[in-house]
Amino acid sequence: MLELAFRAGSNPAVRKGMWVRIPPAAPDPFEGFECRATPPDVTACADIRALGETYVYLLGLYLGDGCISRAPKNVWRLRIFQDQRYTNLIAACTSAMAEVGGVRVGHVQRIGCIEIGSYSKHWTCLFPQHGEGVKHERVIQLKAWQNHLVWLHPQALIRGLIQSDGCRVVNWVKRPLRDGIKKYGYIRYFFTNTSSDIRQLFVDTCALIGVECRPDGEKNISIARRHSVQLLEEFIGPKS
Repeated sequence: MLELAFRAGSNPAVRKGMWVRIPPAAPDPFEGFECRATPPDVTACADIRALGETYVYLLGLYLGDGCISRAPKNVWRLRIFQDQRYTNLIAACTSAMAEVGGVRVGHVQRIGCIEIGSYSKHWTCLFPQHGEGVKHERVIQLKAWQNHLVWLHPQALIRGLIQSDGCRVVNWVKRPLRDGIKKYGYIRYFFTNTSSDIRQLFVDTCALIGVECRPDGEKNISIARRHSVQLLEEFIGPKS
């Protein structure tokens, strides 16, 4: 695009009548967001420009072990499940859901786990990956605005995925030495998900922060290299 030089903010001192080339503006990363409520109500919908790390964490929890169910009167219920032993993770999920959705959050006791859930007409706007059937039987791809937020907050997505559908274990190894058997342990992380799309999203996001992953079986992703484990230890650690 050409513009008169004296109008270009980057070069106001040149003489009038000269034309300079202005680089095109960067595309809006939030372009394409749509209200999917019935009926659409953009005034009550999410302000995605205000979303940040907490949303990305909740996105990881949803993709790992969450779902959205239809309720009466065009309302949706976001449901995320956590092991009942991990009270801190239950509290973190509850806080994130309340902050992102601006709604009340409730708990339902299930067998061995807690269902954390809340109602809103706009959960499918925030999580457009919702669709008919289970996640591993359909394509799961992030929208451009979600990719932008993940790029800004990759650690939050990794934390949400591991804290919902992953684990941190200690592998114990025995080595025979001259003075006897030496036993030592090392920390290892796993992410387990049936959806190949979600597993690839996990691997790609780990790569953004320098964490090396490798497949371990059909549904598992393993992180075992010392440097990569140390990176995860800085912002994940044991479940509690």
